[in-house]
Amino acid sequence: MSWKHPSALWFLLALGGLALLYLSTLRRRPARGVVYFPLWLAAEAASHAGRVRRHLPAGLFLLALTAAVVGTAGPVVPWPTQTGWPVVLIIDVSRSMEEADIPPSRIEAAKAAALEFVARLPRSTKVALVSFGNYATVVVPLTADREQLRDGVRHLTTQLRTQLGTGLVEGVRAVAGEGDAAAPPAQTRAVAVLLSDGRASDGIPPMEAAQEARRRGVRVYTVGVGTTTDPSRLRSGYWGVLDEPTLRAIAAETGGEYFHASAAERLRTIYRDLARVVGWEKRPQEVTAIAGAVAMALLVASVVLQSRFAPIR
Repeated sequence: MSWKHPSALWFLLALGGLALLYLSTLRRRPARGVVYFPLWLAAEAASHAGRVRRHLPAGLFLLALTAAVVGTAGPVVPWPTQTGWPVVLIIDVSRSMEEADIPPSRIEAAKAAALEFVARLPRSTKVALVSFGNYATVVVPLTADREQLRDGVRHLTTQLRTQLGTGLVEGVRAVAGEGDAAAPPAQTRAVAVLLSDGRASDGIPPMEAAQEARRRGVRVYTVGVGTTTDPSRLRSGYWGVLDEPTLRAIAAETGGEYFHASAAERLRTIYRDLARVVGWEKRPQEVTAIAGAVAMALLVASVVLQSRFAPIR
């Protein structure tokens, strides 16, 4: 937390003095009918038996003054804000995604995780869906229509090959456009979440695609799906064994991060966390209005409780 007008916080010392004054008045019960604001709080509180109830109005009054001072100082706090980045989901639909080492299958687990990812993004975030297998396809162009995205995810079907690099390039085009404009260094313009379970068979080399993503300002988070490195345990053999070094390198090249999922629940957790990371960020924001609202609410509560417990006569 930081402050726009930190010198205003010195008034908190005055409130400390007011609290001490309140405590001192509890030892001297004034004559009824002699009322000094805000010392009427102390005078009336001293005449009631309920320990908490006696001092609650005065406590709320002091808290209201404290909130008012804090608001005057202009508090600035990290506040969750939508990033505004367009997002593309890039999903491997090669034949190896039919492997059942992640029940009911890798592709079905990936669909469930993708649906949850879409649901957890801010409603205004635009999302595209790209698949890659024999070729790369923009299944759903960039849109904020969640139903269209859900339908696109549910209807994904598998193909034979794994054109990983081509899929990444198509995803970059889906969120960054077809132009050649490069992003300023270290500036993120869009985010890609790429899921794969095997290794590239043909198409654009994956690292060439990663360099294009970095040049266009697209940060790529990669997710590897699979439970084994033994090709003999898979129907798809060598092509179904996860190529973690390549996925790590893609993420590192673009400023993203690599995740590995060996179970359906782990995959869903990864996508839930990614939705929070790519959809939201904390930005400094002044919350003076909130402090003012709290001060007003506490002041009203103080007056209402005082009137109810010990009305002034």
